[in-house]
Amino acid sequence: MADRLVEIADGFWNIRGSFKIAGLIDIGTQASLIRLASGGFALLDAYALQGEVAREVMERTDQGRGIEAILNLHPFHTVHVRAIAQQLPGARLYGTVRHVARAPELRWEALHTEDEALHELFAEDLAFTVPRGVDFVSDNEKLHFSSVLALHRASRTLHVDDTLTWVGLPLVGGLSFHPTLRSVLQPRPGAVAEFRAWAGELITLCEGVEQLCTAHTRSLPPPSSAGVSAAERVQRALQRVGKVLDAHERRFG
Repeated sequence: MADRLVEIADGFWNIRGSFKIAGLIDIGTQASLIRLASGGFALLDAYALQGEVAREVMERTDQGRGIEAILNLHPFHTVHVRAIAQQLPGARLYGTVRHVARAPELRWEALHTEDEALHELFAEDLAFTVPRGVDFVSDNEKLHFSSVLALHRASRTLHVDDTLTWVGLPLVGGLSFHPTLRSVLQPRPGAVAEFRAWAGELITLCEGVEQLCTAHTRSLPPPSSAGVSAAERVQRALQRVGKVLDAHERRFG
């Protein structure tokens, strides 16, 4: 899967990158370059810039000097963290608690990307949401459900890793919550109610979303203007996991 930079909207570019399982199966990954109200830029997630994508990003950002911050949003997307920190030494580096633990030698800012204080710091440009009722960092490193979802206000684009997945196939395709949901729901009373409440808030947030950028796919979901809104897509995804949520709630309350 060749790297490419996709202009989603004015001020938002999505990097469709390569990520191979066992060095063979390329499931892809993503990062996004956004323009800030300050006139500078930020990078959502880490991806080592190379080839034509590197040239385009550097050309747009004064050879990287205009990138003010790197916001790592998925605790289990860590492969490119060191590389991008080296490529963009002038950018403030933010990560989840797991990013910091995995690469403690990097020049991390004090705030984590899951922190409310960080969300307030970037509130002019971004609205963040973090799933509730589920483990944010699971003890099982194969469970990659949770991430920090980031809405770029100016372009009405939602950047999301793994928590929501897209399959661009008729009949069996569409937007879905990551299949590990059943394994990360917290085994306690109220966990499902918290998740449903969070999902409802996400649906409301997506009423103002024109485009979803999801990881690990070649194609992206069509924009809301194509006929099905982002809010409708998330609503359908929630309906698909109804039985999983009901079963968990019967067991734990």
